[in-house]
Amino acid sequence: MLETLVININQKGNIMEIKKIGVMGCGAMGLGVAQVCAQAGFPTVAVKATPGSTDKIRAGLDKSLSKMVERGKLAVEKKDATLGLLHFTTSEAEVADCDLIIESIIEDQEIKKALFQRLEGIVSPQALLTTNTSTLSVTALMAVCKHRERVAGLHFFNPAPIMKLVEIIHAFETSEDTIATLDQLCKKLGKDPVIVQDTTGFIVNRLLTPYMLSAIRLLEMGTGTIADIDHAMKSGAAHPMGPFELADYIGLDVVEAMTMNIYQDMHQPHVAPPHTLTRLVQLGYLGRKTNKGFYDYSVKPPIANPQLRHPVA
Repeated sequence: MLETLVININQKGNIMEIKKIGVMGCGAMGLGVAQVCAQAGFPTVAVKATPGSTDKIRAGLDKSLSKMVERGKLAVEKKDATLGLLHFTTSEAEVADCDLIIESIIEDQEIKKALFQRLEGIVSPQALLTTNTSTLSVTALMAVCKHRERVAGLHFFNPAPIMKLVEIIHAFETSEDTIATLDQLCKKLGKDPVIVQDTTGFIVNRLLTPYMLSAIRLLEMGTGTIADIDHAMKSGAAHPMGPFELADYIGLDVVEAMTMNIYQDMHQPHVAPPHTLTRLVQLGYLGRKTNKGFYDYSVKPPIANPQLRHPVA
């Protein structure tokens, strides 16, 4: 079965024309994905998943694009065109005429399943339904759908407007037409897609998560300090960020969620959440977004969290 799936993934399918895109969720990732789609020239409907006005979200994006214009990284005409192609709303019904939906809401499997079931009652049977999940099973989401062949994963990386990679996830009943269409779309978006089988964590997070967990365990053992472990990996392995810097950038709550998803799939000790990660999340120290995680970002330059200078296990 596995060999058959690998062969099928590499076969060419018929490509469907994507004219309009709907993005579910206007958090950092959802907004980034919507920006990417609009910048590539696609009319895009961005649906805010929580109640309230979308004015602040649009104003924030306008400000971000204006800074790009000031730095000479975006033409003012391109900025205006991007904003002109973006429609923000809180109504899921407004994606009815979209050819592709990219779901980017909270990483909760049951909430995502409920959304996919609602979307099947809104969009046409031909519209593609994709999820931007980083670790959840795409096949599990597919299972609640009637037209399973059009369901796949489309995993962008943060920040979506900058990061080139997109993992296209081939779930158990995803059709070759769907995969071929998404592959071509990603290239039109200026991205560098890879096709991946539906394995928890896919490629990048399946490799990165144990790496970050191993660094935390080295800290707990007293093998090295936060700063020294990060420095060693940047200087010795040519990584742009050390494992603690990376974890803080991703968000420690997100790292913990990825860890739990992979652990529940593998049940191996090396992917179980370390004590320190759990405690930091419990305390609300989630990294850059809360100004404190493995590093303290309230000072410049950031310094290693002084509470974690010694073994903490």
